[in-house]
Amino acid sequence: MLLEMRIENFILIESLNLEFSKGLNVFTGETGAGKSMIIGAINAGLGGKVSADQIRSGANKALIQLVFSVEAEEIIKVLHEIGIDLEDDLVIITREIHPSNRSVVRLNDRVITLSTLKQLSDVLIDIHGQHEHQTLLYPKNHLKYLDLMGSTDHMKLMDLVESSYLHIKKLQHEIQELINSGNADVDVNYLKFQIDEIDALQLTTEDENSLEEKFEYYKNLETIFQNTHTVLQVLGGEDDTTNGIKEMIQSSIKFISDIASFDPKLENYLQQLNDVLYQIDDLQSEFRHYIDGLDVDESEMYEVEQRMNAINELKLKHGRTVADIILKRNILSEQLNQAIHRDEFLNEMNKKIQDAKKIYILQSKELQKSRLKLKTIFETSVLEELSLLNMKTCQFEVAFKETTLGDGEYRLSPNGFDSIEFIISTNPGMDLKPLVKIASGGEISRIMLAIKIALSHHDVINTLVFDEVDTGISGGTAIIVGEKIHKITNDYQVICITHLPQIAIMGDYHFLISKSVDDGLGITHVHHLDDKQKLMEIARMLSGDDQSLTAKQNAKEMLEKAHQYKSIS
Repeated sequence: MLLEMRIENFILIESLNLEFSKGLNVFTGETGAGKSMIIGAINAGLGGKVSADQIRSGANKALIQLVFSVEAEEIIKVLHEIGIDLEDDLVIITREIHPSNRSVVRLNDRVITLSTLKQLSDVLIDIHGQHEHQTLLYPKNHLKYLDLMGSTDHMKLMDLVESSYLHIKKLQHEIQELINSGNADVDVNYLKFQIDEIDALQLTTEDENSLEEKFEYYKNLETIFQNTHTVLQVLGGEDDTTNGIKEMIQSSIKFISDIASFDPKLENYLQQLNDVLYQIDDLQSEFRHYIDGLDVDESEMYEVEQRMNAINELKLKHGRTVADIILKRNILSEQLNQAIHRDEFLNEMNKKIQDAKKIYILQSKELQKSRLKLKTIFETSVLEELSLLNMKTCQFEVAFKETTLGDGEYRLSPNGFDSIEFIISTNPGMDLKPLVKIASGGEISRIMLAIKIALSHHDVINTLVFDEVDTGISGGTAIIVGEKIHKITNDYQVICITHLPQIAIMGDYHFLISKSVDDGLGITHVHHLDDKQKLMEIARMLSGDDQSLTAKQNAKEMLEKAHQYKSIS
Protein backbone atom coordinates (compact mmCIF):
# COMPACT_ATOMS: atom_id res chain seq x y z
CA MET A 1 0.00 0.00 0.00
CA LEU A 2 1.22 3.50 -0.84
CA LEU A 3 1.50 5.36 2.45
CA GLU A 4 3.10 8.62 1.47
CA MET A 5 4.38 10.60 -1.51
CA ARG A 6 6.75 13.56 -1.36
CA ILE A 7 7.31 15.77 -4.39
CA GLU A 8 9.80 18.62 -4.67
CA ASN A 9 10.31 20.97 -7.65
CA PHE A 10 8.49 18.73 -10.12
CA ILE A 11 6.95 20.76 -13.00
CA LEU A 12 4.60 23.19 -11.16
CA ILE A 13 4.79 21.46 -7.77
CA GLU A 14 7.18 23.28 -5.46
CA SER A 15 6.84 21.15 -2.36
CA LEU A 16 4.14 18.62 -1.60
CA ASN A 17 3.72 15.85 0.94
CA LEU A 18 0.69 13.57 0.61
CA GLU A 19 -0.41 10.85 3.00
CA PHE A 20 -2.65 8.12 1.59
CA SER A 21 -4.93 5.67 3.34
CA LYS A 22 -6.54 2.34 2.59
CA GLY A 23 -9.76 2.77 0.68
CA LEU A 24 -10.61 5.16 -2.14
CA ASN A 25 -8.39 8.25 -2.39
CA VAL A 26 -10.00 10.74 -4.82
CA PHE A 27 -8.31 13.70 -6.54
CA THR A 28 -10.39 16.41 -8.20
CA GLY A 29 -9.75 19.92 -9.47
CA GLU A 30 -10.46 22.29 -12.31
CA THR A 31 -9.01 21.65 -15.76
CA GLY A 32 -5.38 22.75 -15.88
CA ALA A 33 -4.91 22.65 -12.11
CA GLY A 34 -2.27 19.92 -12.45
CA LYS A 35 -4.03 16.59 -11.88
CA SER A 36 -1.78 14.93 -14.46
CA MET A 37 1.30 15.97 -12.46
CA ILE A 38 0.30 13.63 -9.63
CA ILE A 39 0.23 10.68 -12.03
CA GLY A 40 3.40 11.92 -13.68
CA ALA A 41 5.17 12.06 -10.32
CA ILE A 42 4.07 8.53 -9.37
CA ASN A 43 5.24 7.24 -12.76
CA ALA A 44 8.58 8.99 -12.38
CA GLY A 45 8.98 7.52 -8.91
CA LEU A 46 8.30 4.04 -10.30
CA GLY A 47 10.99 4.30 -12.96
CA GLY A 48 9.14 6.00 -15.82
CA LYS A 49 10.89 8.19 -18.37
CA VAL A 50 11.96 11.60 -17.03
CA SER A 51 13.66 14.66 -18.48
CA ALA A 52 15.27 17.89 -17.30
CA ASP A 53 12.28 19.98 -18.38
CA GLN A 54 10.27 18.37 -15.57
CA ILE A 55 12.43 20.23 -13.03
CA ARG A 56 10.60 23.29 -11.72
CA SER A 57 11.96 26.56 -13.09
CA GLY A 58 14.75 27.91 -10.90
CA ALA A 59 15.41 24.63 -9.05
CA ASN A 60 18.59 22.57 -9.41
CA LYS A 61 16.85 19.18 -9.23
CA ALA A 62 13.47 17.51 -8.75
CA LEU A 63 12.71 14.80 -6.20
CA ILE A 64 9.96 12.19 -5.93
CA GLN A 65 9.73 9.86 -2.94
CA LEU A 66 7.21 7.03 -2.56
CA VAL A 67 6.77 5.14 0.72
CA PHE A 68 5.07 1.73 0.57
CA SER A 69 3.99 -0.69 3.25
CA VAL A 70 4.74 -4.26 2.08
CA GLU A 71 3.36 -7.54 3.38
CA ALA A 72 2.83 -9.80 0.31
CA GLU A 73 5.31 -12.68 0.15
CA GLU A 74 5.80 -12.28 -3.59
CA ILE A 75 6.93 -8.66 -3.15
CA ILE A 76 9.23 -9.63 -0.27
CA LYS A 77 10.67 -12.36 -2.52
CA VAL A 78 11.42 -9.80 -5.26
CA LEU A 79 13.10 -7.55 -2.67
CA HIS A 80 15.28 -10.43 -1.48
CA GLU A 81 16.23 -11.23 -5.08
CA ILE A 82 17.54 -7.70 -5.56
CA GLY A 83 19.32 -7.77 -2.20
CA ILE A 84 17.01 -5.56 -0.11
CA ASP A 85 16.06 -6.46 3.46
CA LEU A 86 12.93 -4.82 4.82
CA GLU A 87 12.89 -2.60 7.88
CA ASP A 88 9.48 -2.20 9.53
CA ASP A 89 7.85 -3.57 6.30
CA LEU A 90 8.60 -0.25 4.55
CA VAL A 91 9.85 0.24 0.99
CA ILE A 92 11.06 3.79 0.34
CA ILE A 93 11.77 4.71 -3.29
CA THR A 94 13.51 8.04 -3.89
CA ARG A 95 14.28 9.41 -7.34
CA GLU A 96 16.18 12.60 -8.11
CA ILE A 97 16.00 14.24 -11.55
CA HIS A 98 19.01 16.37 -12.51
CA PRO A 99 19.37 19.02 -15.27
CA SER A 100 21.68 16.70 -17.25
CA ASN A 101 18.69 14.36 -17.80
CA ARG A 102 20.42 12.03 -15.34
CA SER A 103 18.44 10.56 -12.49
CA VAL A 104 19.49 8.81 -9.29
CA VAL A 105 17.26 6.11 -7.77
CA ARG A 106 17.50 4.88 -4.19
CA LEU A 107 15.63 2.03 -2.57
CA ASN A 108 15.73 2.20 1.24
CA ASP A 109 18.81 4.49 0.92
CA ARG A 110 20.60 2.09 -1.42
CA VAL A 111 21.32 3.22 -5.00
CA ILE A 112 19.70 0.89 -7.56
CA THR A 113 19.33 0.78 -11.34
CA LEU A 114 16.17 1.71 -13.24
CA SER A 115 15.76 -1.89 -14.41
CA THR A 116 15.79 -3.06 -10.79
CA LEU A 117 13.24 -0.40 -9.88
CA LYS A 118 10.92 -1.45 -12.70
CA GLN A 119 11.23 -5.08 -11.60
CA LEU A 120 9.94 -4.05 -8.20
CA SER A 121 7.35 -1.51 -9.34
CA ASP A 122 5.61 -4.21 -11.41
CA VAL A 123 4.47 -5.86 -8.17
CA LEU A 124 3.86 -2.68 -6.14
CA ILE A 125 1.34 -0.65 -8.09
CA ASP A 126 -0.83 -0.58 -11.21
CA ILE A 127 -1.57 2.72 -12.95
CA HIS A 128 -4.44 2.68 -15.39
CA GLY A 129 -4.67 5.46 -17.91
CA GLN A 130 -4.31 5.87 -21.64
CA HIS A 131 -0.54 5.98 -21.80
CA GLU A 132 0.61 4.85 -18.38
CA HIS A 133 2.35 1.96 -16.67
CA GLN A 134 -0.23 -0.83 -16.93
CA THR A 135 0.88 -4.36 -16.17
CA LEU A 136 -2.39 -5.77 -17.48
CA LEU A 137 -1.68 -4.42 -20.96
CA TYR A 138 1.37 -6.62 -21.41
CA PRO A 139 0.69 -10.21 -22.57
CA LYS A 140 3.70 -11.47 -20.57
CA ASN A 141 1.62 -10.83 -17.41
CA HIS A 142 -1.64 -12.36 -18.58
CA LEU A 143 -0.70 -15.97 -17.83
CA LYS A 144 0.30 -14.96 -14.30
CA TYR A 145 -3.08 -13.29 -13.74
CA LEU A 146 -5.02 -16.29 -15.04
CA ASP A 147 -3.01 -18.63 -12.80
CA LEU A 148 -3.78 -16.42 -9.81
CA MET A 149 -7.37 -17.63 -10.01
CA GLY A 150 -6.33 -21.25 -9.66
CA SER A 151 -7.05 -23.53 -6.73
CA THR A 152 -4.49 -25.33 -4.58
CA ASP A 153 -4.52 -28.25 -7.05
CA HIS A 154 -3.78 -25.82 -9.88
CA MET A 155 -0.85 -24.38 -7.94
CA LYS A 156 0.49 -27.91 -7.37
CA LEU A 157 0.38 -28.53 -11.12
CA MET A 158 2.32 -25.31 -11.66
CA ASP A 159 4.94 -26.44 -9.14
CA LEU A 160 5.28 -29.84 -10.87
CA VAL A 161 5.77 -28.20 -14.26
CA GLU A 162 8.35 -25.80 -12.88
CA SER A 163 10.23 -28.65 -11.16
CA SER A 164 10.28 -30.65 -14.40
CA TYR A 165 11.51 -27.62 -16.30
CA LEU A 166 14.33 -27.04 -13.80
CA HIS A 167 15.27 -30.74 -13.98
CA ILE A 168 15.51 -30.56 -17.78
CA LYS A 169 17.62 -27.40 -17.59
CA LYS A 170 19.95 -29.12 -15.09
CA LEU A 171 20.39 -32.11 -17.42
CA GLN A 172 20.98 -29.81 -20.39
CA HIS A 173 23.59 -27.91 -18.40
CA GLU A 174 25.36 -31.16 -17.50
CA ILE A 175 25.43 -32.38 -21.09
CA GLN A 176 26.68 -28.99 -22.28
CA GLU A 177 29.44 -29.10 -19.70
CA LEU A 178 30.38 -32.55 -20.96
CA ILE A 179 30.50 -31.27 -24.54
CA ASN A 180 32.42 -28.13 -23.59
CA SER A 181 34.90 -30.03 -21.46
CA GLY A 182 36.59 -31.29 -24.63
CA ASN A 183 36.86 -34.86 -23.36
CA ALA A 184 37.26 -36.06 -26.91
CA ASP A 185 40.73 -34.46 -26.96
CA VAL A 186 41.76 -35.51 -23.43
CA ASP A 187 45.06 -37.44 -23.12
CA VAL A 188 43.76 -40.63 -21.56
CA ASN A 189 47.27 -41.91 -20.89
CA TYR A 190 48.22 -38.75 -19.00
CA LEU A 191 45.07 -39.01 -16.88
CA LYS A 192 45.96 -42.62 -16.06
CA PHE A 193 49.53 -41.59 -15.18
CA GLN A 194 48.28 -38.92 -12.76
CA ILE A 195 45.88 -41.34 -11.09
CA ASP A 196 48.53 -44.09 -10.82
CA GLU A 197 50.98 -41.58 -9.34
CA ILE A 198 48.51 -40.79 -6.55
CA ASP A 199 47.35 -44.40 -6.08
CA ALA A 200 50.96 -45.58 -5.67
CA LEU A 201 51.10 -43.78 -2.32
CA GLN A 202 47.82 -45.33 -1.09
CA LEU A 203 46.98 -42.11 0.69
CA THR A 204 44.53 -41.78 3.54
CA THR A 205 43.40 -38.67 5.35
CA GLU A 206 45.31 -39.92 8.44
CA ASP A 207 48.62 -39.68 6.54
CA GLU A 208 48.79 -35.94 7.02
CA ASN A 209 49.39 -36.00 10.79
CA SER A 210 51.04 -39.40 11.31
CA LEU A 211 53.74 -38.84 8.68
CA GLU A 212 54.46 -35.37 9.95
CA GLU A 213 54.86 -36.74 13.48
CA LYS A 214 57.20 -39.56 12.39
CA PHE A 215 59.22 -37.24 10.18
CA GLU A 216 59.70 -34.75 13.03
CA TYR A 217 60.59 -37.60 15.40
CA TYR A 218 63.40 -38.98 13.26
CA LYS A 219 64.65 -35.52 12.35
CA ASN A 220 65.04 -34.63 16.06
CA LEU A 221 66.00 -38.06 17.46
CA GLU A 222 69.51 -37.00 18.57
CA THR A 223 68.17 -33.98 20.44
CA ILE A 224 65.51 -36.15 22.06
CA PHE A 225 68.21 -38.57 23.35
CA GLN A 226 70.45 -35.80 24.66
CA ASN A 227 67.69 -33.93 26.47
CA THR A 228 66.09 -36.98 28.10
CA HIS A 229 69.49 -38.29 29.22
CA THR A 230 70.26 -34.88 30.76
CA VAL A 231 66.95 -34.97 32.66
CA LEU A 232 67.82 -38.46 33.99
CA GLN A 233 71.12 -37.13 35.21
CA VAL A 234 69.42 -34.17 36.91
CA LEU A 235 67.01 -36.48 38.69
CA GLY A 236 69.56 -38.99 39.92
CA GLY A 237 72.94 -37.21 39.85
CA GLU A 238 74.32 -39.99 37.69
CA ASP A 239 77.21 -37.97 36.22
CA ASP A 240 79.02 -37.92 39.66
CA THR A 241 79.63 -34.18 39.34
CA THR A 242 76.57 -32.82 41.05
CA ASN A 243 73.99 -34.01 43.50
CA GLY A 244 70.76 -35.08 41.75
CA ILE A 245 67.31 -34.03 42.76
CA LYS A 246 66.71 -37.44 44.30
CA GLU A 247 69.73 -37.12 46.57
CA MET A 248 68.70 -33.64 47.67
CA ILE A 249 65.20 -34.87 48.51
CA GLN A 250 66.68 -37.75 50.52
CA SER A 251 68.79 -35.26 52.51
CA SER A 252 65.71 -33.15 53.12
CA ILE A 253 63.83 -36.22 54.42
CA LYS A 254 66.66 -36.97 56.89
CA PHE A 255 66.61 -33.37 58.21
CA ILE A 256 62.83 -33.35 58.68
CA SER A 257 62.83 -36.85 60.23
CA ASP A 258 65.10 -35.62 63.01
CA ILE A 259 62.62 -32.92 64.06
CA ALA A 260 59.21 -34.32 62.96
CA SER A 261 58.32 -35.53 66.48
CA PHE A 262 58.42 -31.94 67.77
CA ASP A 263 55.55 -30.65 65.61
CA PRO A 264 52.64 -32.53 63.93
CA LYS A 265 52.86 -30.21 60.89
CA LEU A 266 56.37 -31.50 60.21
CA GLU A 267 55.01 -35.03 60.03
CA ASN A 268 52.78 -33.91 57.14
CA TYR A 269 55.71 -32.28 55.36
CA LEU A 270 57.76 -35.43 55.84
CA GLN A 271 54.99 -37.46 54.19
CA GLN A 272 54.88 -35.08 51.22
CA LEU A 273 58.67 -35.33 50.77
CA ASN A 274 58.44 -39.11 50.78
CA ASP A 275 55.72 -38.92 48.10
CA VAL A 276 57.95 -36.70 45.96
CA LEU A 277 60.81 -39.20 46.38
CA TYR A 278 58.60 -42.06 45.16
CA GLN A 279 57.53 -39.95 42.13
CA ILE A 280 61.20 -39.24 41.30
CA ASP A 281 61.92 -42.99 41.50
CA ASP A 282 59.05 -43.60 39.06
CA LEU A 283 60.27 -40.85 36.70
CA GLN A 284 63.81 -42.24 36.74
CA SER A 285 62.48 -45.65 35.82
CA GLU A 286 60.30 -44.28 33.02
CA PHE A 287 63.10 -42.15 31.55
CA ARG A 288 65.53 -45.12 31.60
CA HIS A 289 62.92 -47.26 29.86
CA TYR A 290 62.25 -44.49 27.30
CA ILE A 291 65.98 -43.98 26.58
CA ASP A 292 66.54 -47.73 26.26
CA GLY A 293 63.76 -47.78 23.66
CA LEU A 294 65.25 -45.00 21.56
CA ASP A 295 66.44 -46.77 18.46
CA VAL A 296 66.86 -45.64 14.87
CA ASP A 297 64.97 -47.79 12.38
CA GLU A 298 66.99 -46.77 9.34
CA SER A 299 64.62 -48.36 6.86
CA GLU A 300 61.50 -46.76 8.41
CA MET A 301 63.24 -43.38 8.61
CA TYR A 302 64.17 -43.63 4.94
CA GLU A 303 60.65 -44.69 3.98
CA VAL A 304 59.07 -41.82 5.94
CA GLU A 305 61.41 -39.30 4.31
CA GLN A 306 60.74 -40.64 0.83
CA ARG A 307 56.98 -40.71 1.41
CA MET A 308 57.01 -37.16 2.74
CA ASN A 309 58.93 -35.98 -0.33
CA ALA A 310 56.50 -37.77 -2.67
CA ILE A 311 53.47 -36.29 -0.93
CA ASN A 312 54.98 -32.79 -1.01
CA GLU A 313 55.54 -33.15 -4.77
CA LEU A 314 51.87 -34.08 -5.20
CA LYS A 315 50.83 -31.10 -3.07
CA LEU A 316 52.65 -28.82 -5.51
CA LYS A 317 50.50 -30.28 -8.31
CA HIS A 318 47.14 -30.87 -6.67
CA GLY A 319 46.64 -28.88 -3.47
CA ARG A 320 47.87 -27.94 -0.04
CA THR A 321 46.69 -31.01 1.87
CA VAL A 322 46.40 -34.80 1.50
CA ALA A 323 42.60 -34.31 1.39
CA ASP A 324 43.09 -32.03 -1.66
CA ILE A 325 45.15 -34.74 -3.38
CA ILE A 326 42.50 -37.40 -2.69
CA LEU A 327 39.79 -35.06 -4.03
CA LYS A 328 41.84 -34.38 -7.16
CA ARG A 329 42.26 -38.12 -7.65
CA ASN A 330 38.47 -38.55 -7.65
CA ILE A 331 38.07 -35.71 -10.17
CA LEU A 332 40.73 -37.21 -12.44
CA SER A 333 39.03 -40.58 -12.19
CA GLU A 334 35.68 -39.04 -13.19
CA GLN A 335 37.34 -37.26 -16.13
CA LEU A 336 38.99 -40.51 -17.21
CA ASN A 337 35.70 -42.34 -16.92
CA GLN A 338 33.91 -39.68 -18.98
CA ALA A 339 36.72 -39.62 -21.55
CA ILE A 340 36.60 -43.38 -22.00
CA HIS A 341 32.79 -43.59 -22.01
CA ARG A 342 32.01 -40.13 -23.45
CA ASP A 343 29.66 -41.30 -26.18
CA GLU A 344 27.87 -43.60 -23.77
CA PHE A 345 27.42 -40.71 -21.34
CA LEU A 346 26.10 -38.43 -24.08
CA ASN A 347 23.59 -41.02 -25.23
CA GLU A 348 22.51 -41.69 -21.65
CA MET A 349 22.12 -37.98 -20.88
CA ASN A 350 20.14 -37.37 -24.08
CA LYS A 351 17.82 -40.24 -23.17
CA LYS A 352 17.31 -38.75 -19.70
CA ILE A 353 16.46 -35.38 -21.27
CA GLN A 354 13.96 -36.94 -23.67
CA ASP A 355 12.30 -38.87 -20.82
CA ALA A 356 12.18 -35.69 -18.71
CA LYS A 357 10.61 -33.78 -21.61
CA LYS A 358 7.88 -36.41 -21.95
CA ILE A 359 7.03 -35.96 -18.28
CA TYR A 360 7.16 -32.16 -18.70
CA ILE A 361 4.76 -32.29 -21.68
CA LEU A 362 2.28 -34.54 -19.85
CA GLN A 363 2.32 -32.25 -16.81
CA SER A 364 2.04 -29.14 -19.01
CA LYS A 365 -0.99 -30.61 -20.78
CA GLU A 366 -2.64 -31.24 -17.40
CA LEU A 367 -1.84 -27.66 -16.46
CA GLN A 368 -3.30 -26.49 -19.77
CA LYS A 369 -6.55 -28.35 -19.04
CA SER A 370 -6.76 -26.62 -15.69
CA ARG A 371 -6.10 -23.25 -17.32
CA LEU A 372 -8.81 -23.81 -19.91
CA LYS A 373 -11.29 -24.32 -17.05
CA LEU A 374 -10.06 -21.09 -15.45
CA LYS A 375 -10.41 -19.35 -18.83
CA THR A 376 -14.18 -19.93 -18.86
CA ILE A 377 -14.59 -18.72 -15.27
CA PHE A 378 -12.40 -15.68 -15.87
CA GLU A 379 -14.08 -14.67 -19.16
CA THR A 380 -17.55 -14.98 -17.62
CA SER A 381 -16.57 -12.89 -14.62
CA VAL A 382 -14.97 -10.12 -16.71
CA LEU A 383 -17.92 -9.97 -19.16
CA GLU A 384 -20.38 -9.69 -16.25
CA GLU A 385 -18.44 -6.76 -14.84
CA LEU A 386 -18.13 -5.09 -18.24
CA SER A 387 -21.88 -5.37 -18.69
CA LEU A 388 -22.44 -3.70 -15.32
CA LEU A 389 -20.01 -0.97 -16.40
CA ASN A 390 -22.29 -0.21 -19.38
CA MET A 391 -20.12 -2.06 -21.89
CA LYS A 392 -22.80 -4.64 -22.66
CA THR A 393 -21.72 -5.25 -26.26
CA CYS A 394 -18.12 -6.05 -25.33
CA GLN A 395 -16.56 -9.34 -26.21
CA PHE A 396 -13.68 -10.59 -24.10
CA GLU A 397 -11.59 -13.71 -24.55
CA VAL A 398 -8.48 -15.32 -23.15
CA ALA A 399 -6.64 -16.41 -26.32
CA PHE A 400 -4.46 -19.52 -25.92
CA LYS A 401 -1.43 -20.40 -27.98
CA GLU A 402 1.05 -23.23 -27.49
CA THR A 403 4.61 -21.95 -27.80
CA THR A 404 6.64 -24.16 -30.11
CA LEU A 405 10.03 -23.98 -31.80
CA GLY A 406 10.71 -24.10 -35.53
CA ASP A 407 11.03 -27.88 -35.50
CA GLY A 408 7.63 -28.25 -33.81
CA GLU A 409 9.02 -29.02 -30.36
CA TYR A 410 7.46 -27.31 -27.39
CA ARG A 411 9.36 -24.32 -26.09
CA LEU A 412 10.32 -25.01 -22.51
CA SER A 413 9.42 -22.55 -19.78
CA PRO A 414 8.81 -22.82 -16.03
CA ASN A 415 5.13 -22.00 -16.71
CA GLY A 416 4.50 -24.74 -19.26
CA PHE A 417 4.11 -24.23 -22.99
CA ASP A 418 0.99 -22.04 -22.82
CA SER A 419 1.08 -18.46 -24.05
CA ILE A 420 -2.07 -16.40 -23.54
CA GLU A 421 -3.30 -12.91 -24.30
CA PHE A 422 -6.40 -11.02 -23.29
CA ILE A 423 -8.25 -9.86 -26.41
CA ILE A 424 -11.38 -7.69 -26.63
CA SER A 425 -13.88 -6.07 -28.94
CA THR A 426 -15.67 -3.00 -27.60
CA ASN A 427 -18.23 -2.59 -30.40
CA PRO A 428 -20.44 -5.00 -32.36
CA GLY A 429 -18.82 -6.10 -35.62
CA MET A 430 -15.34 -5.21 -34.41
CA ASP A 431 -12.67 -7.89 -34.46
CA LEU A 432 -11.22 -9.00 -31.17
CA LYS A 433 -7.90 -7.22 -30.59
CA PRO A 434 -5.20 -7.19 -27.90
CA LEU A 435 -5.89 -4.85 -24.97
CA VAL A 436 -2.90 -2.69 -25.85
CA LYS A 437 -4.54 -1.77 -29.18
CA ILE A 438 -7.74 -0.38 -27.61
CA ALA A 439 -7.64 3.36 -28.37
CA SER A 440 -9.99 4.90 -25.81
CA GLY A 441 -8.51 5.68 -22.43
CA GLY A 442 -11.92 5.49 -20.81
CA GLU A 443 -12.59 2.07 -22.34
CA ILE A 444 -9.20 0.81 -21.23
CA SER A 445 -9.81 2.00 -17.69
CA ARG A 446 -13.20 0.32 -17.49
CA ILE A 447 -11.81 -2.90 -18.96
CA MET A 448 -9.00 -2.81 -16.45
CA LEU A 449 -11.51 -2.16 -13.69
CA ALA A 450 -13.54 -5.21 -14.75
CA ILE A 451 -10.44 -7.40 -14.87
CA LYS A 452 -9.24 -6.13 -11.51
CA ILE A 453 -12.63 -6.92 -9.96
CA ALA A 454 -12.38 -10.46 -11.37
CA LEU A 455 -8.88 -10.79 -9.88
CA SER A 456 -9.56 -8.84 -6.71
CA HIS A 457 -9.19 -11.79 -4.32
CA HIS A 458 -6.04 -13.11 -5.97
CA ASP A 459 -3.90 -10.19 -7.13
CA VAL A 460 -0.56 -9.60 -5.36
CA ILE A 461 -0.62 -5.89 -6.31
CA ASN A 462 -2.73 -3.98 -3.81
CA THR A 463 -2.45 -0.37 -4.99
CA LEU A 464 -4.35 0.77 -8.09
CA VAL A 465 -4.26 4.20 -9.68
CA PHE A 466 -7.06 5.13 -12.08
CA ASP A 467 -6.57 8.08 -14.41
CA GLU A 468 -9.13 8.96 -17.10
CA VAL A 469 -11.42 6.23 -15.77
CA ASP A 470 -14.34 8.56 -16.41
CA THR A 471 -13.43 9.52 -19.99
CA GLY A 472 -16.45 9.24 -22.25
CA ILE A 473 -18.97 8.27 -19.55
CA SER A 474 -21.63 10.14 -17.65
CA GLY A 475 -24.91 9.77 -15.78
CA GLY A 476 -25.88 6.28 -14.67
CA THR A 477 -22.71 4.69 -16.03
CA ALA A 478 -20.61 7.10 -13.96
CA ILE A 479 -22.55 6.11 -10.83
CA ILE A 480 -21.93 2.41 -11.56
CA VAL A 481 -18.23 3.02 -12.21
CA GLY A 482 -17.94 4.94 -8.95
CA GLU A 483 -19.63 2.14 -7.02
CA LYS A 484 -17.42 -0.49 -8.67
CA ILE A 485 -14.27 1.45 -7.89
CA HIS A 486 -15.29 1.68 -4.27
CA LYS A 487 -16.22 -2.00 -4.18
CA ILE A 488 -12.69 -3.12 -5.01
CA THR A 489 -11.30 -1.14 -2.07
CA ASN A 490 -12.16 -4.28 -0.07
CA ASP A 491 -9.07 -5.79 -1.74
CA TYR A 492 -7.13 -2.78 -3.04
CA GLN A 493 -6.00 0.66 -2.09
CA VAL A 494 -7.32 2.89 -4.91
CA ILE A 495 -6.12 6.32 -6.02
CA CYS A 496 -8.48 7.88 -8.54
CA ILE A 497 -8.23 11.16 -10.45
CA THR A 498 -11.64 12.16 -11.74
CA HIS A 499 -13.70 15.07 -13.02
CA LEU A 500 -17.07 13.39 -12.39
CA PRO A 501 -18.99 14.09 -9.16
CA GLN A 502 -20.63 10.62 -9.38
CA ILE A 503 -17.20 9.06 -8.82
CA ALA A 504 -15.83 11.70 -6.45
CA ILE A 505 -18.69 11.19 -3.96
CA MET A 506 -17.48 7.61 -3.39
CA GLY A 507 -14.12 8.77 -2.08
CA ASP A 508 -13.12 7.88 1.44
CA TYR A 509 -10.42 10.59 1.29
CA HIS A 510 -10.82 13.57 -1.01
CA PHE A 511 -7.94 15.75 -2.25
CA LEU A 512 -8.43 19.01 -4.16
CA ILE A 513 -5.82 20.04 -6.72
CA SER A 514 -5.59 23.78 -7.40
CA LYS A 515 -3.17 26.20 -9.00
CA SER A 516 -1.99 29.69 -8.09
CA VAL A 517 0.47 32.13 -9.65
CA ASP A 518 3.38 33.64 -7.72
CA ASP A 519 5.69 36.13 -9.50
CA GLY A 520 4.43 34.90 -12.85
CA LEU A 521 5.17 31.25 -12.02
CA GLY A 522 2.35 28.73 -11.59
CA ILE A 523 2.26 26.64 -8.44
CA THR A 524 0.14 23.50 -8.01
CA HIS A 525 -1.30 22.80 -4.54
CA VAL A 526 -3.08 19.76 -3.10
CA HIS A 527 -5.34 19.96 -0.04
CA HIS A 528 -7.12 17.22 1.89
CA LEU A 529 -10.81 18.18 2.18
CA ASP A 530 -12.99 17.86 5.25
CA ASP A 531 -16.69 17.03 4.90
CA LYS A 532 -17.78 20.66 4.43
CA GLN A 533 -15.08 21.34 1.85
CA LYS A 534 -15.94 18.10 0.07
CA LEU A 535 -19.58 19.24 -0.21
CA MET A 536 -18.44 22.53 -1.76
CA GLU A 537 -16.18 20.71 -4.25
CA ILE A 538 -18.95 18.32 -5.35
CA ALA A 539 -21.25 21.33 -5.82
CA ARG A 540 -18.61 23.00 -8.00
CA MET A 541 -18.22 19.82 -10.06
CA LEU A 542 -22.00 19.68 -10.58
CA SER A 543 -22.60 23.25 -11.66
CA GLY A 544 -19.27 25.07 -11.85
CA ASP A 545 -20.40 27.22 -8.89
CA ASP A 546 -19.77 26.05 -5.34
CA GLN A 547 -22.10 28.77 -4.00
CA SER A 548 -25.20 27.59 -5.88
CA LEU A 549 -27.83 26.49 -3.37
CA THR A 550 -29.28 24.00 -5.84
CA ALA A 551 -25.86 22.53 -6.52
CA LYS A 552 -25.15 22.32 -2.79
CA GLN A 553 -28.46 20.53 -2.18
CA ASN A 554 -27.81 18.10 -5.02
CA ALA A 555 -24.28 17.51 -3.74
CA LYS A 556 -25.59 16.83 -0.24
CA GLU A 557 -28.12 14.29 -1.53
CA MET A 558 -25.47 12.55 -3.64
CA LEU A 559 -23.05 12.34 -0.72
CA GLU A 560 -25.78 10.92 1.54
CA LYS A 561 -26.63 8.24 -1.05
CA ALA A 562 -22.93 7.43 -1.42
CA HIS A 563 -22.61 7.11 2.35
CA GLN A 564 -25.59 4.74 2.44
CA TYR A 565 -24.10 2.62 -0.37
CA LYS A 566 -20.71 2.41 1.33
CA SER A 567 -22.23 1.47 4.67
CA ILE A 568 -23.94 -1.62 3.21
CA SER A 569 -21.43 -2.64 0.54
